[in-house]
Amino acid sequence: KKLPNNFTHAVSKTTAATIPAAPTFSSEILRFRMSERQIHWAVAIPFMVCYVTAIVLMAIYNPHPEHPWRLAFSWTHRLSGLALCVLPLWVIVRHWYDVAIHMANIREVWRWTLADLKWLLLTGPATFSKSIILPEQGKFNAGEKLNFMVLTVTVPLYLCTGLMIWSHQFAFPAWVLHLTMAALATPVLFGHLFMALVNPGTRKGLNGMITGSVDRHWASHHYGRWYRENFTDPAAAADSDVETAS
Repeated sequence: KKLPNNFTHAVSKTTAATIPAAPTFSSEILRFRMSERQIHWAVAIPFMVCYVTAIVLMAIYNPHPEHPWRLAFSWTHRLSGLALCVLPLWVIVRHWYDVAIHMANIREVWRWTLADLKWLLLTGPATFSKSIILPEQGKFNAGEKLNFMVLTVTVPLYLCTGLMIWSHQFAFPAWVLHLTMAALATPVLFGHLFMALVNPGTRKGLNGMITGSVDRHWASHHYGRWYRENFTDPAAAADSDVETAS
C-alpha cells in the first residue's frame, strides 16, 4: 500500500536528523597560548634592543666617544638588559596558571634526539633543495631549541657581566666575556631571524607568535610529531578549534 507523501517526508526528515554530521575542523589551529607569546616577545624585544645598541656603541662611540647621543644609547642598552630579565619573570607571574605549560616547553627544548641532530645538518641544504626531507619534529624544531638553549645559558651571564662593567668591578674580563657571548649568539640569532622572516617554508610560523594560530596543514608538515600527538584525535582537534576561536 502506498504511504502518504507527508508521512514519507516526515520519516526522511527524522532519519536525516539522527545521522550525525561529519565533523568539520578549522583550517587554523592553536600553536601558542597568550602567555607563551608574551614571554617570547618579553625576551625577543629587549634582546634585539640590546644587540642593536651594542653594535652602535661598539662601532660608533667606542672609536669616537665625543659623538652626541652616546649617553642615550648607553642607558638604552642598560635598561633593555634589565628588561630582558624582569619582563619574562613578570609574564610568568601574571600568567601563573600557565607555569606547567612553560615547564613542559623547557623540558621539550632540552630533550634532544637523533632526529634533532639530523634536522640541524639538513635544514641548510633543504632550504635550497625540495628533494631533501627533514626529520619529523616536535613542538619546537632543533633550530628553535638551540636558540632557546643559548638564551637560557647566556642571559644570566649577560646580566652579571653587564652589572660588573657598569660598577667597574673586574670590568675588562667581564667586557671580554660579555662580547664573546654576543659573538657566539650572533649566528644563532641570525639563523632564527632567517627562518622566521625570510625562509618561505618556515616564515608562516611567525603568525603563531602574533595571533597564536597557524595553518593546520603547515603545522602537520613542519611539526609532524607535535601535530600528530595533539591534533590527530578528533576530540582533541575539536577542542583546539574551540580554543583557537576563543
